[in-house]
Amino acid sequence: MAGKGLSHAVALHSEARVLFVDDEPLVLEGLRRSVYKEFAADLAEGSEEGLAKLKRNGPYPVVVSDMRMPGMDGAQFLAAVRSASPDSVRVLLTGHSDVKAAARAVNEGQVFRFLTKPVSRETLLATLRSCVAHYHAARLEKDQLKITIEALDQLDLGTLTALARTIDAKSAWTAGHSERVTDLALKIGHAMGLSAKSLEIMHRGGLLHDIGKIGTPPAILEKPGKLEPDEMQIMREHVRIGVRILEPLTGFREAMPMVAQHHEWFDGSGYPTGLAGENISLHARILAVADCYDALVSDRPYRKGLPADQALEMLIQKSGTQFDPKVIEVFTRLSATDELDESGSVPGKSTE
Repeated sequence: MAGKGLSHAVALHSEARVLFVDDEPLVLEGLRRSVYKEFAADLAEGSEEGLAKLKRNGPYPVVVSDMRMPGMDGAQFLAAVRSASPDSVRVLLTGHSDVKAAARAVNEGQVFRFLTKPVSRETLLATLRSCVAHYHAARLEKDQLKITIEALDQLDLGTLTALARTIDAKSAWTAGHSERVTDLALKIGHAMGLSAKSLEIMHRGGLLHDIGKIGTPPAILEKPGKLEPDEMQIMREHVRIGVRILEPLTGFREAMPMVAQHHEWFDGSGYPTGLAGENISLHARILAVADCYDALVSDRPYRKGLPADQALEMLIQKSGTQFDPKVIEVFTRLSATDELDESGSVPGKSTE
């Protein structure tokens, strides 16, 4: 039983390590005694020893530094910590109010908390708990992003679908949008005689065509009225953001034009670069029709979804301006033969 307790303590301390840096040994020992029941504390007398321990024993989830130290002060030291161990959560401990020093610490070291000496045991422990939670949350987010990028590089359709659902879930109004658009684009592409390889590209690009909306504020996605010009510009940035996210993935290169060009117009008046006609990839021209149709028939914060026939008529009116006439012709034929259901999805395929 004692062995189990010891192993638990070791595990706890491995998860909750803190480096205290101060030029006064008695202060350091007092800090260590205040937290030893919850945190494994390393002590460093001054910035040089602190950086050496960080290099030798790091990373530390939390680094707490005094402001007033000979040589490198706390702001400079935490800035160095930020460079050497960017994941470490940084805390400044100062014995007096110094607005300029605090500002420097924020600008140079990006500190997470300020503590004023003498600090109570309760305040110190509460701060360290918050710092450790922040550290692990940030590490988890990094790990998840790494896993996502690795999965994207493998171009696994299950992963791409899951990511598409995550993107669409940012707003209740866009739930299922990417999958519905992809299904519809595949139906149009099949009717236009695209090869199996080309349809596979369509599938992957369609699922992630709106990945850039990860960077769009929810207040804009869910605004119940017309967007202001500056808000519209932010909304349009989702195209460039999407390209920046995906361009490192060599396996996604063939589908990239769909992300970059699905808001280009056939007459050249779209965005972001004003491409026109067949300079827009066929995949993107097909996706543009599917994307707009789904948006029209779906509820939005500022209006109810339109009936399918009314949405189709609006697309036909923009044939040759916003949309490729050949794509509109195929889409119209599919609609007339009831190969699309009322929601615009492909029969037999899930729109969840």
